[in-house]
Amino acid sequence: MAISVDTFFLAPDAPGTLQAQIQQMVAEGILSGRFHKGEKLPSSRALARHLGVSRITVTLAYTELLANDYLTSRGRSGYFVSDNAPVPPSFSPAPRRS
Repeated sequence: MAISVDTFFLAPDAPGTLQAQIQQMVAEGILSGRFHKGEKLPSSRALARHLGVSRITVTLAYTELLANDYLTSRGRSGYFVSDNAPVPPSFSPAPRRS
């Protein structure tokens, strides 16, 4: 299943470059468990159009996430959440004390 482009929003007062903000959105989506292994990300064109940024900004953000193993690229198919992407931490409930 593909991740909807409507999932992504840039905050006008967010710190950092647009590229860094996009990287952070994707990484947080993966680490929070909202994006799952194997899910397809929006195309760079669609995401750039939706966010109102240059396509190269999205492409560079995706490339950095690819280098950090959050994403994987499939030739002519797009970018997907990597099978080796970091997983959200799982916490077991603390034992009850009597």
